[in-house]
Amino acid sequence: MNSAAGKVYLVGAGPGNPDLLTVRAVKLLRKADVVLYDDLVSAGVLKYCKKSAVLEYVGKRIGQHSCLQTEINQKLGEYAKQYSNIVRLKGGDPSIYGRAGEEIEHLASLGIECEILAGVTTASGAASSLGIPLTHREYAREILFLSGHKKTGKNPESFEDLNLEGKTVLVYMGLNSLESIRENLLESGNSGSTPMAFIENATLPNQRLILANIDTCLEKAEEFQIKTPALLIFGEIVNFYTELQRLKEEGKISYC
Repeated sequence: MNSAAGKVYLVGAGPGNPDLLTVRAVKLLRKADVVLYDDLVSAGVLKYCKKSAVLEYVGKRIGQHSCLQTEINQKLGEYAKQYSNIVRLKGGDPSIYGRAGEEIEHLASLGIECEILAGVTTASGAASSLGIPLTHREYAREILFLSGHKKTGKNPESFEDLNLEGKTVLVYMGLNSLESIRENLLESGNSGSTPMAFIENATLPNQRLILANIDTCLEKAEEFQIKTPALLIFGEIVNFYTELQRLKEEGKISYC
């Protein structure tokens, strides 16, 4: 280990609402000399950084100009030579589609100490904020976290031969691949009436929930002009949510 180098912390910022930061994440932000933050990190989270910290945006978003991963790796190495505490701040959890592995490998090759700090993953934070449990003995016994996008483009392979029965399937970065996801799910034998939902801007004041099913998801996405960041949820657990809302509107329950 290079004793002259600083330490890099790969920190999960959660899905957006700063109240969902862990206590340790707040402590690290308050002492960080440099914070390299992603596109999905909200302004409320950055308020925890000390005033003297160097804040650098290194966001990546499909279809827009963004910072390449190789550039981010290089920046982390350079900052670690100049400062003691560097935070690489990622939306959600850094180990779930956050490319933490690539950054760890690069820093290790330079002899720079690195630590991962887990955050509330977007899927969990988004569902919980709406009162949607990810598992339920009557609706879903399994959870799948899938990506609609991979290094070389869309990711249809993950949705081939995928039976949604008894599962809650949460799709990150799936909006641009929605047409192929829908096609693969139908070809896998899933009913077009299988419920799904879009959660846009999860846990933030402008959060939106749009209900649909496999048959109508493309139409709904266009009708409501859904934009990233958006999480897709497939499975009967969505029906649990709609049933709770119906009971609430009828005055039969007063919680949730």
